[in-house]
Amino acid sequence: WRGRCRRCSCSTSRAASSSGATTAATSPRSRPSASSPSCSTRRSGDAEVHSPVVHDGAGVSYTFIQHNNVFLLTAARQNCNAASILLFLHRLVDVFKHYFEELEEESLRDNFVVVYELLDEMMDFGYPQYTEATILSEFIKTDAYRMEVTQRPPMAVTNAVSWRSEGIRYKKNEVFLDVVESVNILVNSNGQIVRSDIIGALKMRTFLSGMPECKLGLNDRVLLEAQGRATKGKAIDLDDIKFHQCVRLTRFENDRTISFVPPDGAFDLMTYRLTTQVKPLIWVEAQVEKHSRSRIEIMVKARSQFKERSTGTNVEIEVPVPYDATNPNIRTSMGSAAYAPERDAMVWKIKSFPGGKEYMCRAEFSLPSITSEEATPEKKTPIRVKFEIPYFTVSGIQVRYLKVIEKSGYQALPWVRYITMAGEYELRLI
Repeated sequence: WRGRCRRCSCSTSRAASSSGATTAATSPRSRPSASSPSCSTRRSGDAEVHSPVVHDGAGVSYTFIQHNNVFLLTAARQNCNAASILLFLHRLVDVFKHYFEELEEESLRDNFVVVYELLDEMMDFGYPQYTEATILSEFIKTDAYRMEVTQRPPMAVTNAVSWRSEGIRYKKNEVFLDVVESVNILVNSNGQIVRSDIIGALKMRTFLSGMPECKLGLNDRVLLEAQGRATKGKAIDLDDIKFHQCVRLTRFENDRTISFVPPDGAFDLMTYRLTTQVKPLIWVEAQVEKHSRSRIEIMVKARSQFKERSTGTNVEIEVPVPYDATNPNIRTSMGSAAYAPERDAMVWKIKSFPGGKEYMCRAEFSLPSITSEEATPEKKTPIRVKFEIPYFTVSGIQVRYLKVIEKSGYQALPWVRYITMAGEYELRLI
């Protein structure tokens, strides 16, 4: 249905339902006025950030997200799960981007027929149906002349495995599994760790024929204890586990076995979080010395605190400097460093940083001799560090086995790789 809001005359497009949520897409150029309940989430010229969920007096709940210059909005009269609605809206954005490259007002105007086709397949009577772009693209074509041809729906729409099509064939059957962990650390000026956690993800790329069944085993403490195996120093406790929809949750809850029929191509099988005390893998501290308001010297020490058999790569250390610094003179014992005035920082890059090593960087900057009496105090920006350590995990997670079973009996090659990288890694040691 397309028309104008009765209260505020904003242009809307909707996929309506009788029992559940209603989705709508609106443009900021025709942004709703404050007189409408559905439009009260945003007001023209109002910079205040509003809640993504808004209720009105008529018992209708509105949930919205913004992507570029488009708002995606749902309306529901029942007590729906807000997290599920937000997830559906983000899936809707992913599908639109798959079809239109970029989701903007112009792409919606140019592809209105396709938008209605997608909404009709993705939601029925207010309940989400198919949200996999690869499956939808098999029977909803972007070209108008193709849409006139009556096509038989793919088997993925009619069977229980909606994320994988039948009839997939590869000459070489392979599975690539990347265990990627991001380390988040915040160290205060006293050298104490204020916050530390690990965000992990199991990223897979599958090139398998047919409808394979995959089984994955980890060094999960609960599973190993249930099997009566020794867990001293070899098992980990995973928190906040989130699986891809292909994983059989009932089997995982029963015996902690990760069993699934994988989608074709790349996907995130699982994400997890560990709230544990993490030792900083790369320790950085800086000493700043000012000379008569005309010159400043900075000495930076960087030390790797992981084992010697591991090597950090693409290390980037960002050290803040005064915004009015000029004439940089930088020397390093390893790597290269340069002044980045647009970031008010000195960036030190080291391609290879072996474990147990320490490197130094000295920099000298000129400062203006005349300063304002009402000068604002300098912001104490922390030192930010980026790095990657291949073949290494902080948590100690290990893939014990990865089995691929298919009725044709072919042999698949599983490849497993471990990577640790810096997430929000900040040290206030200046």
